[in-house]
Amino acid sequence: MRRLTHLALVTALILLGFALRLYQINHVPLRGDEAFTVIHWVREPLAQTIANIATIDPQAPLSYALFRGWGMLTGTTEFTVRYLPALLNLLGVPVLYALGKRLGGGRLGYVAALFWAIHPYQIWHAQDARNYAIWAALSPLAAWLALRALDKHRRLDWLLYVLAAATAGYIYYLELFALVVLNLFVFITHWRDRRLLIQWIGSQIAIGLLLAPWYLQERLLFGSGYGGTTGRLDPPLWLTWFVPTLTFGETLPPELKAVLWIALLLALIVGWVVLWRRKRQLAIWLGLLGTLPLLFLGIVSTKLNVFTPRYVLTAAPAYTLLLAVLIVYLPIRAVPMRRIVSVALCIAILAVSGLSLYHYYFVPETFKSPDWRALASYLNTHTQADDLVIQAAADEAFTFYFNEYAVAGDLIYLPANPRQPADEIEMVLAEQTAAHRSTWYVAEPPDWTNRAVPLAWLNAELQQVRHTSVPRLPIAQFMPWAVANAASEPLAVFADINGTSLVELVSYDLWREPDGHLTVWLDWRPLTASAEALKSFVHVLSAVQPQPVTQDDQFPQDGRLNALDWPLNAVYRDVYTLPLTDVVTGEYQIAIGWYNPDTGVRLTTDQADHVALETLTLP
Repeated sequence: MRRLTHLALVTALILLGFALRLYQINHVPLRGDEAFTVIHWVREPLAQTIANIATIDPQAPLSYALFRGWGMLTGTTEFTVRYLPALLNLLGVPVLYALGKRLGGGRLGYVAALFWAIHPYQIWHAQDARNYAIWAALSPLAAWLALRALDKHRRLDWLLYVLAAATAGYIYYLELFALVVLNLFVFITHWRDRRLLIQWIGSQIAIGLLLAPWYLQERLLFGSGYGGTTGRLDPPLWLTWFVPTLTFGETLPPELKAVLWIALLLALIVGWVVLWRRKRQLAIWLGLLGTLPLLFLGIVSTKLNVFTPRYVLTAAPAYTLLLAVLIVYLPIRAVPMRRIVSVALCIAILAVSGLSLYHYYFVPETFKSPDWRALASYLNTHTQADDLVIQAAADEAFTFYFNEYAVAGDLIYLPANPRQPADEIEMVLAEQTAAHRSTWYVAEPPDWTNRAVPLAWLNAELQQVRHTSVPRLPIAQFMPWAVANAASEPLAVFADINGTSLVELVSYDLWREPDGHLTVWLDWRPLTASAEALKSFVHVLSAVQPQPVTQDDQFPQDGRLNALDWPLNAVYRDVYTLPLTDVVTGEYQIAIGWYNPDTGVRLTTDQADHVALETLTLP
């Protein structure tokens, strides 16, 4: 009966972890690395991925094979690809229970398994179409099997450990850090047991032989050229960023992060001291596991830009287990007080984890990816086949959604790489923009040397005809200043007080933009030079108040042209931007016209001083 109870509790924790890993799994679009996984790991033949991708996106081959096989079995949608790490990361729940039980019994195992089930950083990666969450579960499994083999001395246990360690190594390269930790642990704690050391060395030789065919390839050792994509070593961040993130995730409010690391570090130290007093050997292992991977990554980060917590997920179980030790074996003599403080600490840990998960699930500012779907949908609505789309973000997620939404137009990347020279960028822009009707510049560029060159060139050479954004993703459209293929029949003609026709409206377009403003294009054809400087206007009028609720008044092309000497019979475009965020629900009339800004006198058309374009219904 007791065994069934244990099984039921562990199963309940697995189901809790499963629910949290599935909840809103597809709510946020793929980030760049995830899109790369879908495009190159899942949708390309495995041989092609191994041949072409292994040095560009350096991952161990079992990750490629696992995702490729999963995609062939279940499909290649965002949901199915993310489901794989979500499912396999659940293995960590029973593994943490088993490790916790080894440290201090079933109660400690349940607490450790609970913390893993709700672990915000594990859930973040479990909903991420990459291999990190899978490795994060396999690495502690290999460690548990190693501890079991060291205790039991059975051939089967050694075999299972070797297979688990090799599997984890073939999922992610930095499993080598965990192997080094285990070796140091064994030689520190069992150096007098010659028979055990021989068995251990034999297991390490077996693991090395299994990993060697892939790990010792010359193209991976010397020919990769991979420089990393994050940052270089910054030691204070080990305490203020790495440890809090590996315990509670990256989505906590900044003001809480600023103080949390101190309390967390103190709790981990006390937990380690408590464990040292109870099980000294296992305290050595957790101490090494919680510190050495971070140190090793720091050493690597002096050469490569790889200084980020996800590369040391193998250290996360150490922090989870030490917090569980602290709660279960809190060093307070008075039993009632110990229980109260233990419950309070557990509630505090659950509360911080819950807050982190709340931000992860519901706060857009903490989402792992901007709304690439909304951007692709917007472009799909507004682009044409002869448009050019410049992807500035160097993010594979945009490429993925550009193709998924079948966005019209040609896609290019500028800058194409971090070292592309400015003159080459400008040459590409000149050639490409001349061959297309309009040019779209989307997203923010990375922090590359010539990141500002494309947008500066576009603003200098072309007319910006649209600017808007979907959350965290700016959008701008550019067109030549001269309007081609203008209609011959005008929609309206505006005359001065003497009846002289000055300018005619050739055509118009308008759009409500996703960031809450109205974009209006008016194509004008000047007929006669004016005796006065003139401004045009676009007003949004309601039936209940005389003044416009929003408006945009401007000189021709924002002062680039002047009605005193504008080119006659040549069509030009004016672009108007009218904010709508403060306009209440209702129906409104869009009115346009011209006036003298010094006198306020308007030009007329058909005995009226404005033209009503159409009715706008808000929201």
